[in-house]
Amino acid sequence: MTEQPPSFVPGMVLAHVSLRVIVPLLGGVIAGLVADGIGQTAPLFVLIGTAVGTIVSVLWLRAYIVSGARRLRREDDDRAVAAGAEEHEQPTTERTR
Repeated sequence: MTEQPPSFVPGMVLAHVSLRVIVPLLGGVIAGLVADGIGQTAPLFVLIGTAVGTIVSVLWLRAYIVSGARRLRREDDDRAVAAGAEEHEQPTTERTR
Protein backbone atom coordinates (compact mmCIF):
# COMPACT_ATOMS: atom_id res chain seq x y z
CA MET A 1 0.00 0.00 0.00
CA THR A 2 1.47 3.36 -0.98
CA GLU A 3 1.18 6.44 1.12
CA GLN A 4 -0.21 9.49 -0.61
CA PRO A 5 1.07 12.93 0.35
CA PRO A 6 -1.33 14.92 2.51
CA SER A 7 -3.87 16.89 0.51
CA PHE A 8 -3.87 19.76 3.03
CA VAL A 9 -0.55 21.59 3.20
CA PRO A 10 -0.86 24.85 5.19
CA GLY A 11 1.93 26.65 3.33
CA MET A 12 0.37 25.93 -0.05
CA VAL A 13 -3.07 26.99 1.13
CA LEU A 14 -1.62 30.30 2.35
CA ALA A 15 0.14 30.82 -0.98
CA HIS A 16 -3.03 30.09 -2.98
CA VAL A 17 -5.19 32.37 -0.82
CA SER A 18 -2.62 35.17 -1.00
CA LEU A 19 -2.49 34.85 -4.78
CA ARG A 20 -6.26 34.94 -5.05
CA VAL A 21 -6.49 38.10 -2.92
CA ILE A 22 -3.45 40.11 -4.00
CA VAL A 23 -3.63 39.70 -7.79
CA PRO A 24 -7.23 40.94 -8.33
CA LEU A 25 -6.89 43.79 -5.83
CA LEU A 26 -3.57 44.97 -7.20
CA GLY A 27 -4.79 44.55 -10.78
CA GLY A 28 -7.90 46.60 -10.06
CA VAL A 29 -5.94 49.39 -8.43
CA ILE A 30 -3.35 49.54 -11.22
CA ALA A 31 -6.05 49.49 -13.90
CA GLY A 32 -7.83 52.29 -12.01
CA LEU A 33 -4.65 54.35 -11.82
CA VAL A 34 -4.10 53.96 -15.55
CA ALA A 35 -7.73 54.86 -16.32
CA ASP A 36 -7.55 57.90 -14.02
CA GLY A 37 -4.32 59.01 -15.69
CA ILE A 38 -5.80 58.69 -19.15
CA GLY A 39 -9.08 60.37 -18.25
CA GLN A 40 -7.56 63.07 -16.01
CA THR A 41 -10.11 62.23 -13.30
CA ALA A 42 -10.05 62.12 -9.56
CA PRO A 43 -9.43 58.67 -8.03
CA LEU A 44 -12.82 57.50 -9.22
CA PHE A 45 -11.53 54.58 -11.28
CA VAL A 46 -9.13 53.52 -8.51
CA LEU A 47 -12.12 53.10 -6.21
CA ILE A 48 -14.06 51.24 -8.91
CA GLY A 49 -11.02 49.03 -9.58
CA THR A 50 -10.67 48.29 -5.88
CA ALA A 51 -14.35 47.33 -5.63
CA VAL A 52 -14.16 45.10 -8.72
CA GLY A 53 -10.92 43.52 -7.44
CA THR A 54 -12.57 42.79 -4.09
CA ILE A 55 -15.56 41.13 -5.76
CA VAL A 56 -13.29 39.05 -7.99
CA SER A 57 -11.22 38.02 -4.93
CA VAL A 58 -14.29 36.94 -3.00
CA LEU A 59 -15.66 34.89 -5.90
CA TRP A 60 -12.24 33.32 -6.62
CA LEU A 61 -11.72 32.41 -2.95
CA ARG A 62 -15.20 30.92 -2.75
CA ALA A 63 -14.50 28.74 -5.79
CA TYR A 64 -11.18 27.65 -4.25
CA ILE A 65 -12.80 26.72 -0.93
CA VAL A 66 -15.64 24.81 -2.61
CA SER A 67 -13.26 22.85 -4.86
CA GLY A 68 -11.02 22.01 -1.90
CA ALA A 69 -13.98 20.83 0.15
CA ARG A 70 -15.20 18.64 -2.72
CA ARG A 71 -11.73 17.13 -3.14
CA LEU A 72 -11.41 16.39 0.59
CA ARG A 73 -14.91 14.87 0.70
CA ARG A 74 -14.13 12.69 -2.33
CA GLU A 75 -10.85 11.51 -0.74
CA ASP A 76 -12.70 10.65 2.49
CA ASP A 77 -15.31 8.70 0.53
CA ASP A 78 -12.59 6.82 -1.36
CA ARG A 79 -10.85 5.92 1.91
CA ALA A 80 -14.14 4.71 3.41
CA VAL A 81 -14.83 2.52 0.39
CA ALA A 82 -11.30 1.11 0.50
CA ALA A 83 -11.60 0.40 4.23
CA GLY A 84 -14.92 -1.37 3.64
CA ALA A 85 -13.38 -3.54 0.92
CA GLU A 86 -10.44 -4.47 3.13
CA GLU A 87 -12.81 -5.37 5.94
CA HIS A 88 -14.57 -7.94 3.77
CA GLU A 89 -11.36 -9.48 2.41
CA GLN A 90 -10.07 -10.71 5.76
CA PRO A 91 -10.35 -14.46 6.24
CA THR A 92 -12.51 -15.80 9.01
CA THR A 93 -11.51 -18.48 11.50
CA GLU A 94 -14.99 -19.95 11.79
CA ARG A 95 -15.88 -23.10 9.91
CA THR A 96 -19.24 -23.67 8.41
CA ARG A 97 -20.71 -27.18 8.21
